[in-house]
Amino acid sequence: MLQRIAERLTDIRTDRDYRTNIGSAVALEPAQHPDDDALGLTLAALAIQRDASKPHGQHRLLQALVEATVPASLVDAHARSHAIAADIEDALADWLPLPNGLPVQVEDIVFLDRPEGLPVVAVQVALTIRYRR
Repeated sequence: MLQRIAERLTDIRTDRDYRTNIGSAVALEPAQHPDDDALGLTLAALAIQRDASKPHGQHRLLQALVEATVPASLVDAHARSHAIAADIEDALADWLPLPNGLPVQVEDIVFLDRPEGLPVVAVQVALTIRYRR
């Protein structure tokens, strides 16, 4: 499931009518980004739970986090962070990760200025994906 979402996020490029090119640096592991000076987008699973609102225990909720980092040294780091968040939301809007599934839901968007003293501005986009196993 995460791989399919990651593939969808690679479409985020200005030549496809998005605001940014963050789709050129999508990873499933944070260590895959070269250094703190590079733009990067990381997708990670947070939890998988049974959907209590559905009978028979066949439905699941996958909670995931998309985190983008923007070098804080850029003059427009905060504006670019907001553009990235909008691009992520646009890329996933009404998109079905599985046939006969439900669209990915963007739950929260959080902006972090230099988290833990790192030289980056970070954007965290929390997602929920409902699916049947």
